[in-house]
Parts: sequence; structure tokens; C-alpha cells
Amino acid sequence: MKSDTKEIEQEYLSKLMDRVLQLRKSKKMSQEKLANESGIARSLMRGYERKERNISFANLVRIIKFGFGMTIEDFFSEGFDKKTKG
Repeated sequence: MKSDTKEIEQEYLSKLMDRVLQLRKSKKMSQEKLANESGIARSLMRGYERKERNISFANLVRIIKFGFGMTIEDFFSEGFDKKTKG
């Protein structure tokens, strides 16, 4: 049971960071600009995008609200939690 939970956590952390990276690139923002707009260190942003660091809820909200200027609902729309084939 515990290993299943860890796998699910890793899957969703990966999905979160894939979404952040996809949005950053679609908005043609550099990693540095997104970090500055979000009020977090660029090194931390780099660690998040490389999936080397676990993102806190507070920093995720900062990225969504201040970095991207979007609502939480919009961030999680577009099939964020759809099952993938396989």
C-alpha cells in the first residue's frame, strides 16, 4: 500500500511539472522570468522542472497565480487527470 502511494505521488508530481514546463514554453517564458514573476529562486525552479525537487503547495500557487497569471482551475483543466492508455 505504501509503495502504491509513493508511486501515485511521483506520478502527480511529474504531471505537475510537465504542466508547468508546457505552459512556460507555450507562453515563451524563460525559466528565469517565471521564477522572478513567481517570487522564487531560479535554482529552485530549475530543480522543479528537472523533477529533482518536490514542489510545495505554496510555490505551486505562486507559479500559477503570479508567474502565469491564471486561476488554479485553469491550471488543472485540459485533462490534467485523464488516464493515459497503457
